[in-house]
Amino acid sequence: MPSKDIGASQKLADKYKDALQLKPIEFTSYSEDQLPVYAAVIRKQREEGKEDASGTRIDIPAVQYSRYGDDAGKAPQVKTGIGGSPEPVLIWHEETAWIEWTAEIEKRGFYQIEVTYYPIEGKRSTIDRSLKMDRQFPFNEAQRLSFYRFWQDAAEPVRNRKGDDVRPRQIEAPHWETVRLSDNEGKHSEPFRFYLEPGKHTLRMEMIKEPIALSQISLIPPEDPPEYADIKRQYEAKGYSRTENVEIKIQAEQARYKTDPTIRRETNSDPLAEPAAEGNIRLNVIGDYRWRKGGQSIAWSFTVPQSGLYKIGIKAGQWWGDGLPGYRKIELDGRVPFQELAEFAFPYDKHWRIERLGDGEEDYLFFLEEGEHTIRMTVQLGPYREVLQSLMETIRQISDLNRKIILVTGTKPDLNYRYDLDRRIPNLLDDLSAITEQLRFQVNEIQQLSGKNPAIVQSLKMIEDQFERMIRNPDSIPAQLEDMTNSQAQLGNWLLSLKEAPLVVDYLIIASSDTAWPKAMSNVFQRSLSTFQNFLNSFTKDYNSIGDAFAVGEEGEDTVVIDVWVGNGREWAELIKDLADEAFTPETGISVNMNTIPAGQLAVGGVNTLLLAASSGKAPDVAVSVDGLLPVEFAIRDAVVNLNQFADYEEVSQWFLPGALIPFHYNGGDYALPETQDFNILIFRKDILAELNLGIPDTWEDLYQILPILQRNGMNAYVPPVIDPFLYQHGGNFYNEERTESGLSSGEAYRAFKEWTDLYTNYRIPIQADFFNRMRSGEMPIGLAGYQHYVLLSTAAPELAGRWGIAPAPGRKQLNGTVDRSAGGALNAAVIFRQSEHPNEAWQFLKWWMSKETQQRFGQELESLLGVEARWNSANVEAFEELPWPQEDLLTFQEQWRWFKEPPVVLGGYFTNRHLTNAWNRVVMSGMNPRESLEQAVKDINRELKAKQEEYGVHSSHD
Repeated sequence: MPSKDIGASQKLADKYKDALQLKPIEFTSYSEDQLPVYAAVIRKQREEGKEDASGTRIDIPAVQYSRYGDDAGKAPQVKTGIGGSPEPVLIWHEETAWIEWTAEIEKRGFYQIEVTYYPIEGKRSTIDRSLKMDRQFPFNEAQRLSFYRFWQDAAEPVRNRKGDDVRPRQIEAPHWETVRLSDNEGKHSEPFRFYLEPGKHTLRMEMIKEPIALSQISLIPPEDPPEYADIKRQYEAKGYSRTENVEIKIQAEQARYKTDPTIRRETNSDPLAEPAAEGNIRLNVIGDYRWRKGGQSIAWSFTVPQSGLYKIGIKAGQWWGDGLPGYRKIELDGRVPFQELAEFAFPYDKHWRIERLGDGEEDYLFFLEEGEHTIRMTVQLGPYREVLQSLMETIRQISDLNRKIILVTGTKPDLNYRYDLDRRIPNLLDDLSAITEQLRFQVNEIQQLSGKNPAIVQSLKMIEDQFERMIRNPDSIPAQLEDMTNSQAQLGNWLLSLKEAPLVVDYLIIASSDTAWPKAMSNVFQRSLSTFQNFLNSFTKDYNSIGDAFAVGEEGEDTVVIDVWVGNGREWAELIKDLADEAFTPETGISVNMNTIPAGQLAVGGVNTLLLAASSGKAPDVAVSVDGLLPVEFAIRDAVVNLNQFADYEEVSQWFLPGALIPFHYNGGDYALPETQDFNILIFRKDILAELNLGIPDTWEDLYQILPILQRNGMNAYVPPVIDPFLYQHGGNFYNEERTESGLSSGEAYRAFKEWTDLYTNYRIPIQADFFNRMRSGEMPIGLAGYQHYVLLSTAAPELAGRWGIAPAPGRKQLNGTVDRSAGGALNAAVIFRQSEHPNEAWQFLKWWMSKETQQRFGQELESLLGVEARWNSANVEAFEELPWPQEDLLTFQEQWRWFKEPPVVLGGYFTNRHLTNAWNRVVMSGMNPRESLEQAVKDINRELKAKQEEYGVHSSHD
């Protein structure tokens, strides 16, 4: 944020300094945001004439730390034998906040920092630390440095009865690794340089997440790779000769290791892919869209039969990016051999091609000694570095400018009123000009990199034209506020897109220079034949079936096979099947057939696949990922099994929150286990609340106090239109104790309904809003939202990193001083069908599936497969807590979970929500008296409940 805005922020903070006494915002981004990026720091230091240090390296054994920080007062552990190391090493778990080392520098200059580490067992995510030199962050990127874990396939793929490859699971393959600290987003191909004057200096690393073992930390004079021309002259001077008639082909899917478990074997049906699919699923390539994030690496091992000079080629596909090239850093035996491979370009092409490591005219030659070698490729974004930084700055400039404008015009300006924005907002035209200059710079940079006009260029030009119009006619700005917000969102999407550089690899070739490169692209005839073969297979293959219950030759008369239907995507079902084949079937002897069903077909309402299957006597044994309303609806019709008939149900039910079991209880029975669980939390912009000197609302009264302040500043809050938090916190219930009549006729229910509707009538909370994008733009700096919004902000709003946080949802203060945060959410469930011939075996499967170990493993594997955006919100409390959450966020989730309470599902209960919505509409949209509207809703609900009870022969004691 520009310095001129800091003063404005301070004025706002002073204005509301004594307005409220709320929990303060812990936000220091006004100082951290001012930390320059590494590129700016090194440029300035170079301009000042600072140079690389010369001399010897400085090695510091990790166990010789000078200080550490730990609230519990425990020192880091020192152990021997870690990863086969005989030397004592430092074991750093999450209980230790920071560790500091001291180094004596004799010669001034730039140094690089080298760390030797071992990734000890944790929660399977990347190991992150921050770095301070002399108690200060040297640049922005030092606030998060990553130490990668290493992953490999547990085994070669096996084939199921359909002849398809089954993807092996990923296991950790830890080893000691020596790295030089560098950018974890891949924006810099070279390690960071740190300028140090002679004297004593401190190096402090701070915990972010995951444990690590450290052996040594070193300060080293920088070593940059030479250019290829220099290497070529060295070859000639040393008399290195070219090898002859050698060709080594490495199937890329047989990687030695990956630094991210999401990078896996993939399938490609091209006729020339190796091995060819031939109508089946063959895991014959690696990378693809999963290998796209800066810093992700794949390494392969190979052995050459003789010492000499070799060329290297890579059969790769780069058909993403709409014309933009992707880049990889290529290392041999742990080092970039020459400068040209620090950021090697893979051009955009719709077809497979052999990427020859060379300059386009001649192939580079590599001297390799006889024996084993390793080649490693790492995603690089370096050429886009300046564009990415400019885009980030542009997004923030637009966000800040949007908020300044809204402060004058409001979110819904009067288009007939002249606001004189250029007079009332200082530096408005300068800010608009700065944005257009940034956009123009981005267009030019991308055109130079791509050599054409990809879609991003056209989009940037349109946004540039929009801001040019604003400069020419400032009075048109109010009419373009929505366009400005959309432009910000569009730029954010392009920012995410440019941070991704997918690449798929079929094989690598290390060969003598006299060998010919193979053909990479299949012809039309080959592709047509492959398509026809797939067409024929479609008549005999069941593509909804995930494998078979058993491998070839294992079936027998005594084999128990249960059918499981999964209401999620194929990746989810395949993963459950893999885990079942690996653990459940060997332990129990029960085999599993699995099929995927579209999620909408497992929901309540109308005709769906499950209803038809149950009606026709063809229901599965088990269905998972079903809608949370389905179990009781089917229990009413005697279609699912009462789980409390099993002796250990009570023990199993302890795995879940008591409030999560309520919707599955009916007429004394319990008809499902909760599988996933959603819940609302308070999400807020730290930077904006800090500007206004507003704290975090702990109760609804706190929220009501800050609403006028937000609205006076052109902002608002978001509260989804659901009554359950108000109802539960006021002490009300949806139904009477028998669950045969509405409970909304009580005084508690009326007070809850009145408070709920007052939000939208008296406090002017928006009835509908795109909370995610309004949070990004700053129009809604606080609001209640669910788990998916949290994940979305974590993954899809990079410009807000460090600027937002979460807290428990506001509640109602009780007489004893505690805050009641009771609220519901949303559930998916797992059920056993009454038609099952194997209910006991199906129960064993449910227990296995919902156990802590399986849910934790599934969550880790799913995130490995699909990324953080697919993080599994398991209803098993212990499994949920074991996923790699930031500690502060996990504490918030745990507090909110304590108050989780879902409404019961009753006969005809779906009318309750319908008539409550009608009552809300009558008050909020039509201005009806809240009491009268609620009373009408209660009458309507009771009438519908009674009709359903009579239909099914259920009678209330009040009849």
